Amino acid sequence: MKSKQRGASFLSWIVIAAMVSAIGLAAARVVPAYVDYRTITTLIEALPSDKVHTMSKAEIKDALKKRFLINNIRDLDINEIITIDRKREGTVLVLKYEVREPLIYNISILVAFDRQFTYT
Repeated sequence: MKSKQRGASFLSWIVIAAMVSAIGLAAARVVPAYVDYRTITTLIEALPSDKVHTMSKAEIKDALKKRFLINNIRDLDINEIITIDRKREGTVLVLKYEVREPLIYNISILVAFDRQFTYT
């Protein structure tokens, strides 16, 4: 009589371990970018909403540079990732940037962030 195989074979466990490792590696590369993005959005949202429209562009960027320094955001240049658009009805801050992280050999992960903040 033939007995039925129970459970996974050694080869299937190796495949499962490789898949879990690949997902873990990708997460380890992407999570810091999302943590930085969340910190930056919190810093922008913390700007005084009643004063942003009256502040000059230089004052807004200076306030954000100080907050970046305090929160250890050193890899991103504020002049490259934030655009300030003045309109009659309010001020719009556009946060737009990409982070490219190497994964394996010549394979990279690209994470793109794009968000607008409107102050009236």
